[in-house]
Amino acid sequence: MSVIERERRSLAVHRATLRGDSALPPPRESERTFLHGFFLPFTLIAATLRDPQLRGPYVRVTVVRTVVLAVVAGVSVANGAISTRAERPATHGVVIRSTRQHHGDRDGGAKTHPVHVHVPGLDVDIDPDEDEQRVKVLGHEVPSVTPDDGAAAPTEPPTAAQRIWKVAGERWAWVLALFAFLSVLEGLIVFVSRRWDDWLSFHASRLAAIRPEDDAPKTPGLGFDLKWAYRKAKRRVRGYIVFGAGVPAFLPLRLVPTIGGVLFTIALTVWGWYWLGIFSASKSAHAWADEATALPPLPIRALARRVERGRLVAPLRLYARIWARLTRSVNPAAATFERSMPAFLGLALARAILALPGVYFLARPIVPVAAGRLCAESDPADRFSARPVETLALAGHPHEAARQR
Repeated sequence: MSVIERERRSLAVHRATLRGDSALPPPRESERTFLHGFFLPFTLIAATLRDPQLRGPYVRVTVVRTVVLAVVAGVSVANGAISTRAERPATHGVVIRSTRQHHGDRDGGAKTHPVHVHVPGLDVDIDPDEDEQRVKVLGHEVPSVTPDDGAAAPTEPPTAAQRIWKVAGERWAWVLALFAFLSVLEGLIVFVSRRWDDWLSFHASRLAAIRPEDDAPKTPGLGFDLKWAYRKAKRRVRGYIVFGAGVPAFLPLRLVPTIGGVLFTIALTVWGWYWLGIFSASKSAHAWADEATALPPLPIRALARRVERGRLVAPLRLYARIWARLTRSVNPAAATFERSMPAFLGLALARAILALPGVYFLARPIVPVAAGRLCAESDPADRFSARPVETLALAGHPHEAARQR
Protein backbone atom coordinates (compact mmCIF):
# COMPACT_ATOMS: atom_id res chain seq x y z
CA MET A 1 0.00 0.00 0.00
CA SER A 2 1.38 3.42 -0.93
CA VAL A 3 2.09 6.14 1.59
CA ILE A 4 -0.65 8.35 0.13
CA GLU A 5 -3.21 5.57 0.43
CA ARG A 6 -2.29 4.96 4.06
CA GLU A 7 -2.63 8.66 4.80
CA ARG A 8 -6.06 8.67 3.18
CA ARG A 9 -7.16 5.71 5.29
CA SER A 10 -5.98 7.47 8.45
CA LEU A 11 -7.84 10.63 7.46
CA ALA A 12 -11.04 8.66 6.88
CA VAL A 13 -10.76 6.98 10.28
CA HIS A 14 -10.31 10.27 12.10
CA ARG A 15 -13.11 11.98 10.19
CA ALA A 16 -15.49 9.25 11.30
CA THR A 17 -14.20 9.42 14.86
CA LEU A 18 -14.45 13.22 15.03
CA ARG A 19 -18.07 13.02 13.87
CA GLY A 20 -18.77 10.41 16.55
CA ASP A 21 -19.68 7.73 14.02
CA SER A 22 -17.11 5.30 15.42
CA ALA A 23 -14.47 4.95 18.11
CA LEU A 24 -10.74 4.70 17.60
CA PRO A 25 -9.64 1.23 16.51
CA PRO A 26 -7.43 -0.78 18.86
CA PRO A 27 -3.82 0.44 18.98
CA ARG A 28 -2.45 -2.52 17.07
CA GLU A 29 -4.87 -1.91 14.18
CA SER A 30 -4.07 1.76 13.60
CA GLU A 31 -2.13 3.18 10.68
CA ARG A 32 0.96 4.90 12.07
CA THR A 33 0.92 7.76 9.60
CA PHE A 34 1.64 11.48 9.80
CA LEU A 35 -2.03 12.43 9.57
CA HIS A 36 -2.91 9.88 12.24
CA GLY A 37 -0.46 11.50 14.66
CA PHE A 38 -1.63 14.99 13.70
CA PHE A 39 -5.37 14.34 14.14
CA LEU A 40 -5.06 12.08 17.19
CA PRO A 41 -5.12 14.83 19.88
CA PHE A 42 -8.06 16.56 18.16
CA THR A 43 -9.92 13.26 18.00
CA LEU A 44 -9.28 12.60 21.69
CA ILE A 45 -10.42 16.12 22.62
CA ALA A 46 -13.67 15.52 20.75
CA ALA A 47 -14.09 12.10 22.38
CA THR A 48 -13.52 13.61 25.84
CA LEU A 49 -16.12 16.31 25.20
CA ARG A 50 -18.63 13.63 24.12
CA ASP A 51 -17.94 11.35 27.08
CA PRO A 52 -20.76 11.81 29.64
CA GLN A 53 -18.45 11.20 32.61
CA LEU A 54 -15.50 13.34 31.56
CA ARG A 55 -17.24 16.17 29.71
CA GLY A 56 -18.28 18.08 32.84
CA PRO A 57 -14.90 18.11 34.66
CA TYR A 58 -13.03 18.73 31.40
CA VAL A 59 -15.16 21.73 30.43
CA ARG A 60 -15.18 23.22 33.94
CA VAL A 61 -11.42 23.04 34.33
CA THR A 62 -10.86 24.54 30.88
CA VAL A 63 -13.40 27.34 31.40
CA VAL A 64 -12.10 28.32 34.83
CA ARG A 65 -8.52 28.43 33.59
CA THR A 66 -9.50 30.43 30.51
CA VAL A 67 -11.47 32.95 32.58
CA VAL A 68 -8.53 33.46 34.93
CA LEU A 69 -6.23 33.90 31.94
CA ALA A 70 -8.57 36.38 30.25
CA VAL A 71 -9.14 38.46 33.40
CA VAL A 72 -5.47 38.75 34.32
CA ALA A 73 -4.47 39.46 30.72
CA GLY A 74 -7.23 42.04 30.34
CA VAL A 75 -6.21 43.88 33.49
CA SER A 76 -2.57 43.80 32.42
CA VAL A 77 -3.36 45.20 28.98
CA ALA A 78 -5.57 47.90 30.46
CA ASN A 79 -2.80 48.95 32.83
CA GLY A 80 -0.25 49.11 30.02
CA ALA A 81 1.83 46.22 31.35
CA ILE A 82 2.18 44.78 27.85
CA SER A 83 4.05 47.19 25.65
CA THR A 84 6.78 46.98 23.03
CA ARG A 85 7.77 50.63 23.16
CA ALA A 86 11.05 50.95 24.95
CA GLU A 87 11.71 54.14 26.83
CA ARG A 88 14.22 56.05 24.76
CA PRO A 89 16.44 58.58 26.44
CA ALA A 90 15.63 62.09 25.37
CA THR A 91 18.17 63.58 23.05
CA HIS A 92 18.76 67.33 22.95
CA GLY A 93 20.80 69.41 20.58
CA VAL A 94 21.25 72.83 19.08
CA VAL A 95 20.80 73.59 15.40
CA ILE A 96 22.75 76.65 14.20
CA ARG A 97 21.41 78.60 11.24
CA SER A 98 22.46 81.96 9.85
CA THR A 99 19.62 84.50 9.98
CA ARG A 100 21.59 87.79 9.91
CA GLN A 101 24.21 88.34 7.27
CA HIS A 102 26.30 91.27 6.00
CA HIS A 103 28.48 91.63 2.93
CA GLY A 104 31.34 93.70 4.22
CA ASP A 105 33.99 91.03 4.04
CA ARG A 106 36.74 91.28 1.48
CA ASP A 107 35.67 88.48 -0.79
CA GLY A 108 32.08 89.67 -0.92
CA GLY A 109 30.69 86.50 0.66
CA ALA A 110 28.12 86.18 3.38
CA LYS A 111 29.24 86.15 6.97
CA THR A 112 27.49 84.96 10.13
CA HIS A 113 27.89 87.04 13.26
CA PRO A 114 29.60 85.26 16.16
CA VAL A 115 27.56 84.58 19.28
CA HIS A 116 28.99 84.59 22.81
CA VAL A 117 26.68 84.23 25.79
CA HIS A 118 27.83 83.60 29.34
CA VAL A 119 25.14 83.57 32.00
CA PRO A 120 24.67 81.30 35.01
CA GLY A 121 23.92 77.83 33.66
CA LEU A 122 24.43 78.71 30.00
CA ASP A 123 27.63 79.18 27.98
CA VAL A 124 27.45 79.74 24.22
CA ASP A 125 30.49 80.32 21.99
CA ILE A 126 29.69 80.18 18.29
CA ASP A 127 32.01 81.71 15.71
CA PRO A 128 32.03 80.06 12.28
CA ASP A 129 35.05 82.06 11.19
CA GLU A 130 37.07 80.57 14.03
CA ASP A 131 35.48 77.14 13.61
CA GLU A 132 34.17 77.44 17.15
CA GLN A 133 30.87 75.85 18.03
CA ARG A 134 30.29 75.08 21.70
CA VAL A 135 27.17 75.15 23.85
CA LYS A 136 27.08 74.19 27.53
CA VAL A 137 23.98 73.96 29.69
CA LEU A 138 24.49 73.54 33.43
CA GLY A 139 28.06 72.46 32.77
CA HIS A 140 27.10 69.77 30.23
CA GLU A 141 28.10 70.21 26.63
CA VAL A 142 25.19 70.01 24.19
CA PRO A 143 25.86 68.77 20.64
CA SER A 144 25.36 71.36 17.93
CA VAL A 145 25.13 71.07 14.17
CA THR A 146 24.81 73.34 11.18
CA PRO A 147 22.64 72.83 8.11
CA ASP A 148 25.78 72.03 6.10
CA ASP A 149 26.29 68.88 8.24
CA GLY A 150 23.07 67.43 6.89
CA ALA A 151 21.89 66.39 10.37
CA ALA A 152 19.45 69.25 10.69
CA ALA A 153 18.15 69.08 7.16
CA PRO A 154 14.39 68.70 7.05
CA THR A 155 13.14 65.21 6.29
CA GLU A 156 10.35 64.33 3.94
CA PRO A 157 7.12 63.11 5.54
CA PRO A 158 6.65 59.33 5.37
CA THR A 159 4.53 57.94 2.59
CA ALA A 160 1.26 56.09 3.20
CA ALA A 161 2.96 52.74 2.60
CA GLN A 162 5.68 53.60 5.12
CA ARG A 163 3.10 54.61 7.71
CA ILE A 164 1.14 51.37 7.19
CA TRP A 165 4.31 49.29 7.44
CA LYS A 166 5.30 51.05 10.67
CA VAL A 167 1.88 50.50 12.26
CA ALA A 168 1.84 46.85 11.16
CA GLY A 169 5.29 46.30 12.63
CA GLU A 170 4.29 47.87 15.93
CA ARG A 171 1.06 45.81 16.08
CA TRP A 172 2.89 42.60 15.22
CA ALA A 173 5.45 43.25 17.93
CA TRP A 174 2.60 43.89 20.37
CA VAL A 175 0.92 40.61 19.39
CA LEU A 176 4.16 38.72 19.98
CA ALA A 177 4.59 40.40 23.37
CA LEU A 178 1.00 39.47 24.27
CA PHE A 179 1.58 35.87 23.16
CA ALA A 180 4.70 35.62 25.34
CA PHE A 181 2.85 37.11 28.31
CA LEU A 182 -0.09 34.71 27.90
CA SER A 183 2.26 31.72 27.59
CA VAL A 184 4.00 32.60 30.85
CA LEU A 185 0.66 33.17 32.55
CA GLU A 186 -0.63 29.83 31.27
CA GLY A 187 2.41 28.13 32.75
CA LEU A 188 1.69 29.65 36.14
CA ILE A 189 -1.96 28.59 36.00
CA VAL A 190 -1.00 25.05 35.02
CA PHE A 191 1.57 24.97 37.82
CA VAL A 192 -1.10 25.38 40.51
CA SER A 193 -3.79 23.25 38.81
CA ARG A 194 -1.88 20.48 37.02
CA ARG A 195 -3.37 17.75 39.26
CA TRP A 196 -6.58 18.15 37.29
CA ASP A 197 -4.63 17.41 34.13
CA ASP A 198 -3.25 14.23 35.68
CA TRP A 199 -6.74 13.15 36.74
CA LEU A 200 -8.21 13.84 33.31
CA SER A 201 -5.31 12.12 31.53
CA PHE A 202 -5.78 9.00 33.65
CA HIS A 203 -9.43 8.63 32.72
CA ALA A 204 -9.04 9.79 29.12
CA SER A 205 -6.68 6.86 28.60
CA ARG A 206 -9.67 4.53 28.29
CA LEU A 207 -10.91 6.62 25.34
CA ALA A 208 -7.56 5.94 23.65
CA ALA A 209 -7.73 2.23 24.57
CA ILE A 210 -4.39 2.35 26.40
CA ARG A 211 -3.21 1.73 29.93
CA PRO A 212 -2.98 4.83 32.13
CA GLU A 213 0.48 5.95 33.13
CA ASP A 214 -0.35 5.70 36.85
CA ASP A 215 -1.76 2.78 38.80
CA ALA A 216 -4.51 4.98 40.23
CA PRO A 217 -5.86 8.44 39.45
CA LYS A 218 -4.40 11.32 41.42
CA THR A 219 -6.72 13.38 43.56
CA PRO A 220 -7.59 16.53 41.59
CA GLY A 221 -7.08 19.91 43.22
CA LEU A 222 -4.84 22.93 43.52
CA GLY A 223 -1.33 22.85 44.89
CA PHE A 224 2.26 24.03 44.67
CA ASP A 225 4.79 21.37 43.68
CA LEU A 226 8.25 22.90 43.54
CA LYS A 227 9.82 19.52 42.76
CA TRP A 228 7.66 19.28 39.63
CA ALA A 229 8.69 22.80 38.61
CA TYR A 230 12.34 21.86 39.11
CA ARG A 231 11.93 18.75 36.96
CA LYS A 232 10.27 20.79 34.22
CA ALA A 233 13.10 23.35 34.26
CA LYS A 234 15.68 20.57 34.25
CA ARG A 235 14.03 18.92 31.25
CA ARG A 236 13.91 22.22 29.41
CA VAL A 237 17.65 22.73 29.94
CA ARG A 238 18.27 19.14 28.88
CA GLY A 239 16.33 19.79 25.68
CA TYR A 240 18.57 22.72 24.79
CA ILE A 241 21.66 20.60 25.50
CA VAL A 242 20.65 17.61 23.38
CA PHE A 243 19.65 19.89 20.51
CA GLY A 244 22.82 21.97 20.68
CA ALA A 245 25.06 18.89 20.96
CA GLY A 246 24.29 17.97 17.35
CA VAL A 247 24.79 21.41 15.83
CA PRO A 248 28.59 21.00 15.36
CA ALA A 249 27.91 18.04 13.06
CA PHE A 250 26.22 20.39 10.59
CA LEU A 251 28.83 23.15 10.63
CA PRO A 252 30.85 21.65 7.69
CA LEU A 253 27.84 22.39 5.49
CA ARG A 254 28.64 26.09 5.79
CA LEU A 255 31.88 25.46 3.91
CA VAL A 256 30.01 24.50 0.75
CA PRO A 257 30.42 27.35 -1.76
CA THR A 258 27.40 29.52 -2.51
CA ILE A 259 24.72 27.32 -0.93
CA GLY A 260 26.48 26.48 2.33
CA GLY A 261 24.32 28.79 4.41
CA VAL A 262 21.11 27.42 2.89
CA LEU A 263 22.16 23.81 3.44
CA PHE A 264 23.06 24.56 7.06
CA THR A 265 19.67 26.20 7.65
CA ILE A 266 17.82 23.26 6.11
CA ALA A 267 19.80 20.74 8.16
CA LEU A 268 19.18 22.70 11.35
CA THR A 269 15.45 22.84 10.62
CA VAL A 270 15.25 19.10 10.03
CA TRP A 271 17.28 18.54 13.20
CA GLY A 272 14.85 20.71 15.14
CA TRP A 273 11.83 18.76 13.90
CA TYR A 274 13.57 15.52 14.73
CA TRP A 275 13.85 16.58 18.35
CA LEU A 276 10.35 18.01 18.42
CA GLY A 277 9.17 14.52 17.51
CA ILE A 278 11.24 13.02 20.33
CA PHE A 279 9.95 15.58 22.82
CA SER A 280 6.39 14.78 21.72
CA ALA A 281 6.97 11.10 22.43
CA SER A 282 8.50 11.97 25.81
CA LYS A 283 5.17 13.46 26.96
CA SER A 284 4.05 9.95 27.82
CA ALA A 285 5.61 7.89 30.58
CA HIS A 286 5.27 4.87 28.29
CA ALA A 287 8.05 6.30 26.11
CA TRP A 288 10.53 5.81 28.96
CA ALA A 289 9.78 2.13 29.62
CA ASP A 290 13.01 0.86 28.00
CA GLU A 291 15.42 3.13 29.83
CA ALA A 292 17.89 0.34 30.55
CA THR A 293 18.16 -1.01 27.00
CA ALA A 294 17.49 1.93 24.66
CA LEU A 295 20.20 2.74 22.11
CA PRO A 296 21.43 6.25 21.28
CA PRO A 297 19.48 8.24 18.68
CA LEU A 298 19.83 7.21 15.04
CA PRO A 299 22.11 10.11 13.92
CA ILE A 300 24.59 9.32 16.69
CA ARG A 301 24.59 5.61 15.86
CA ALA A 302 25.13 6.37 12.18
CA LEU A 303 28.10 8.65 12.92
CA ALA A 304 29.61 6.18 15.39
CA ARG A 305 29.50 3.36 12.82
CA ARG A 306 31.26 5.45 10.18
CA VAL A 307 34.10 6.59 12.43
CA GLU A 308 34.63 3.51 14.58
CA ARG A 309 38.04 2.86 12.98
CA GLY A 310 40.89 4.93 11.64
CA ARG A 311 43.27 7.52 13.05
CA LEU A 312 42.15 10.30 10.75
CA VAL A 313 38.61 10.17 12.12
CA ALA A 314 39.68 9.93 15.76
CA PRO A 315 38.36 13.47 16.54
CA LEU A 316 34.99 12.53 15.08
CA ARG A 317 34.99 9.31 17.08
CA LEU A 318 35.61 11.32 20.26
CA TYR A 319 32.84 13.74 19.29
CA ALA A 320 30.41 10.84 18.72
CA ARG A 321 31.16 9.49 22.19
CA ILE A 322 30.66 12.88 23.84
CA TRP A 323 27.50 13.40 21.82
CA ALA A 324 26.14 10.01 22.89
CA ARG A 325 26.91 10.78 26.52
CA LEU A 326 25.13 14.14 26.41
CA THR A 327 21.97 12.60 24.94
CA ARG A 328 21.99 9.39 26.99
CA SER A 329 19.17 10.59 29.25
CA VAL A 330 16.72 10.80 26.32
CA ASN A 331 17.60 7.49 24.65
CA PRO A 332 14.29 5.79 25.61
CA ALA A 333 12.16 8.58 24.15
CA ALA A 334 14.33 8.69 21.02
CA ALA A 335 13.97 4.92 20.53
CA THR A 336 10.18 5.20 20.90
CA PHE A 337 10.07 8.04 18.38
CA GLU A 338 12.14 6.12 15.84
CA ARG A 339 9.67 3.23 15.88
CA SER A 340 6.93 5.53 14.57
CA MET A 341 8.53 8.68 13.17
CA PRO A 342 5.73 9.92 10.87
CA ALA A 343 3.07 9.66 13.57
CA PHE A 344 5.13 11.44 16.21
CA LEU A 345 6.08 14.18 13.73
CA GLY A 346 2.37 14.68 13.06
CA LEU A 347 1.77 14.92 16.81
CA ALA A 348 4.58 17.48 17.06
CA LEU A 349 2.83 19.68 14.48
CA ALA A 350 -0.47 19.33 16.32
CA ARG A 351 1.24 20.32 19.57
CA ALA A 352 2.57 23.47 17.92
CA ILE A 353 -0.97 24.44 16.91
CA LEU A 354 -2.50 23.50 20.26
CA ALA A 355 0.09 25.62 22.08
CA LEU A 356 -1.90 28.76 21.21
CA PRO A 357 -3.10 30.61 24.33
CA GLY A 358 -6.43 29.29 25.57
CA VAL A 359 -6.37 26.23 23.31
CA TYR A 360 -3.45 24.93 25.36
CA PHE A 361 -5.77 24.34 28.31
CA LEU A 362 -7.85 21.97 26.19
CA ALA A 363 -4.79 20.14 24.92
CA ARG A 364 -2.67 19.77 28.04
CA PRO A 365 -4.40 16.72 29.59
CA ILE A 366 -4.89 15.14 26.16
CA VAL A 367 -1.44 15.37 24.54
CA PRO A 368 0.16 12.86 26.99
CA VAL A 369 -2.67 10.45 26.20
CA ALA A 370 -2.13 10.90 22.46
CA ALA A 371 1.60 10.27 22.93
CA GLY A 372 0.81 7.19 24.99
CA ARG A 373 -1.49 5.92 22.26
CA LEU A 374 1.30 6.23 19.67
CA CYS A 375 3.65 4.43 22.07
CA ALA A 376 1.14 1.59 22.40
CA GLU A 377 0.73 1.34 18.62
CA SER A 378 4.46 0.95 18.03
CA ASP A 379 5.43 -1.14 21.06
CA PRO A 380 6.69 -4.55 19.86
CA ALA A 381 5.63 -6.25 23.09
CA ASP A 382 2.16 -4.61 23.15
CA ARG A 383 2.62 -3.59 26.79
CA PHE A 384 0.52 -0.41 26.78
CA SER A 385 -2.75 -1.42 25.15
CA ALA A 386 -5.71 -1.45 27.53
CA ARG A 387 -7.21 -4.72 28.65
CA PRO A 388 -10.98 -5.09 29.17
CA VAL A 389 -10.61 -5.47 32.93
CA GLU A 390 -8.67 -2.22 33.13
CA THR A 391 -11.54 -0.03 31.91
CA LEU A 392 -12.57 2.18 34.82
CA ALA A 393 -16.20 3.26 35.11
CA LEU A 394 -16.62 6.72 36.62
CA ALA A 395 -19.48 8.30 38.46
CA GLY A 396 -20.62 11.78 37.49
CA HIS A 397 -18.48 13.73 39.99
CA PRO A 398 -14.69 13.82 39.55
CA HIS A 399 -14.05 13.13 43.22
CA GLU A 400 -15.99 9.86 43.05
CA ALA A 401 -12.90 7.98 41.88
CA ALA A 402 -10.95 9.24 44.87
CA ARG A 403 -13.71 8.12 47.22
CA GLN A 404 -13.81 4.66 45.64
CA ARG A 405 -10.10 3.99 46.20
